[in-house]
Amino acid sequence: MKKYIYSFLSLVVLLGMTACTEDKPDVGPAPTSDDVTFTMQPTSDNPNIIQFTNTTPGSIAYWNYYSVINDTTEEATGNDKGDIVTAPFALAGNYRVTLTIVSKGGQATSEKAIVIENTDFSLLDTPDFNNLTGGIDSINGKVWKFERFVIAHNGLGPVETQTPDWWKSAKNQKPTLGHYDDELTFNLYNFKYDLNNNGDSHVLPAAKDLFMANYGGTVKIDAGGDGFNIATDLTTTDWKWAITEKDGKKFLELKGDAFLSWYVGDSKEFEIIELTAEHLYLRTIGADGNAWYYGFAPKAIADVEPPIIEKPLEVKDIYDNFADSSNITFVTDADLDFTVGFPNIDVSGNDAENVGRYVRTESEGDAGWWQNYQAELPFRLDLSTRNVFKMKIYFLPSNDYTTATPAASTPDWLGDVAMSSSVALRLENSLDEEAWRTRAESSYNIIDQSTGRDESGEWIEVTFDFKTVNTDANKDWSYSVPAINNTFYDKIIIQIGGEGHTRPGTFYISDFRLEQ
Repeated sequence: MKKYIYSFLSLVVLLGMTACTEDKPDVGPAPTSDDVTFTMQPTSDNPNIIQFTNTTPGSIAYWNYYSVINDTTEEATGNDKGDIVTAPFALAGNYRVTLTIVSKGGQATSEKAIVIENTDFSLLDTPDFNNLTGGIDSINGKVWKFERFVIAHNGLGPVETQTPDWWKSAKNQKPTLGHYDDELTFNLYNFKYDLNNNGDSHVLPAAKDLFMANYGGTVKIDAGGDGFNIATDLTTTDWKWAITEKDGKKFLELKGDAFLSWYVGDSKEFEIIELTAEHLYLRTIGADGNAWYYGFAPKAIADVEPPIIEKPLEVKDIYDNFADSSNITFVTDADLDFTVGFPNIDVSGNDAENVGRYVRTESEGDAGWWQNYQAELPFRLDLSTRNVFKMKIYFLPSNDYTTATPAASTPDWLGDVAMSSSVALRLENSLDEEAWRTRAESSYNIIDQSTGRDESGEWIEVTFDFKTVNTDANKDWSYSVPAINNTFYDKIIIQIGGEGHTRPGTFYISDFRLEQ
């Protein structure tokens, strides 16, 4: 197996490893450094590739590599295990290798100096280096910018996951805060990193004090929870970059006073989620202890808004009996448990042999809050002539609509939330990053506390009439635009039991259709 690692401060060291056999240690006295012996010599193919051989009898060998900057400064660049290993060193410089042997008597360490006379840039010809910097032919490096017209170019999520589960930025969502015009240049030569912030930087509120202490500046825009735009001049002379590997994950690491454009804290380590020639997606832990995400594209394409391919506007039949007849495809959202073709538990109000069973599960967080059943259509709905949906539904009488999920387990903007005795049909635009703003919703509550009506425990047919629904299609909070005037809906969502809670519930649905 061969892997490549390099050091910032020495410009680069690429370490490779081919592990061979391991001898079982012999019983004996504790070894000393004088007992540790090994040889090293350039390979016949390349003087920059060194082979190290453990010659200490009865031992297990562990190797560590360091780049030597000066008499007092060096940096660890990697480690290997095995009696025979090889390590390619790309650039000229001084290095140090240590061998630690382990025997039944104990362990001991010895070291040797390595001098690499000439640079071999062919050893830097790796996919990661080439994608990030443009390769050895790109003398001035490669310039990246935030891909601001791509959803989730900024993101937020819990540290336990690898995706921005809590927030995915909309296209061009924060154009005034200073990071969309930042230019990040990564150069293979000297592993130089440069950030041209064009005079201002976007700073997370939780990281403001750190930023001011490290870089100074003046607040130009205070956008509250969205962050600060801070005017500051940067000196990037000593800024360097590296790609390292830990526990099977790759990281982009920064040195000196470097930071990565949008400042969320003093982190120097960014996990590489994706690195291609046209996309760089990173994750780091911010000053607030949360995971923050960065999406970049090369400068030539980052500011180009991709064309929107619009679906045709059509009037078509839509139906699904959730058993054996359908012309659309519903899928579950989050941890909803849905069964197609479940035996009908009550044929007195619905003679269908099989129906759909909709089960809300007791899941925490996003997996529990938004348990919907949804379908994206290959066309946009023309609601001007056909705008009434119907569906049969059965609520189990045993469902609990009074016990609330505590506020600590609901979204921050909610308090205690119980499961709702309602069914809602939502129409949304799949291309709108804030689809909740422009959606059309029609709902029905099977329990009316004011009249004492309770329709649980029986099949009822619910009508969702969008002729009477107004929407916030203008996104001005006026809810003045009739749903039937909107021509962008291509997504249907069935939500039973409300949202924002983790309470369980079981429901049955049948015969969903768009009326003539």
